[in-house]
Amino acid sequence: MVLDNQEIEITSANLRTNFEEMLAQEIKKNGIKVVKFQPKSDWKSYLKVAASIVIVVSAFLFGKHQSNIFKIANNNEQNQEVVLALLENNSASKRILAIANAEGFSKKDTKIIEALINRLFFDKNTNVRSAAAEALSKFSSEIIVRDALIKSLQTEKNSSVQIDLIQILAKIQEKRALKPMQKMLKNEETPQYVKQQLELNLPSLL
Repeated sequence: MVLDNQEIEITSANLRTNFEEMLAQEIKKNGIKVVKFQPKSDWKSYLKVAASIVIVVSAFLFGKHQSNIFKIANNNEQNQEVVLALLENNSASKRILAIANAEGFSKKDTKIIEALINRLFFDKNTNVRSAAAEALSKFSSEIIVRDALIKSLQTEKNSSVQIDLIQILAKIQEKRALKPMQKMLKNEETPQYVKQQLELNLPSLL
């Protein structure tokens, strides 16, 4: 038996109608209440939850950041104490090692800067004084450092350290060093090779 398309469509429609009628009767007979579920999109609740998560995560990260800062501060303080102690060591090599490590500190570490200036002025070892001058050049933005370098040039007797100071002062463009350098250039006691460095670096300060 072959059914055409029209008959199939009518049969399907009748079945659907009969099923819906039977379902309605059963619901009415048994007193079943049909509740249509409509998902409610409470975006305010979602927003509150999201905000809470952000607050918790932010608090965690802030606490971790503060902890890291505290650890770094403690480490810096300990490192500073070690460097300051080594700068007073009887061994010149250890003092030079301390100076090399001192370059890693910031200009806010005034104790380190003052200790380096002290080495520049009073250390008996010329290599230590040269190392101190080089380390101080890293803090040349500080006026106390520039003043110390100029004063050291005026009082330093070792020609090697003098040359280091001349080069550093020219490099940082400290024009106040111009007169002391010119004075050294005119001084008959100034070694010729030091004068050559003066002649080489003076023009950059003019």
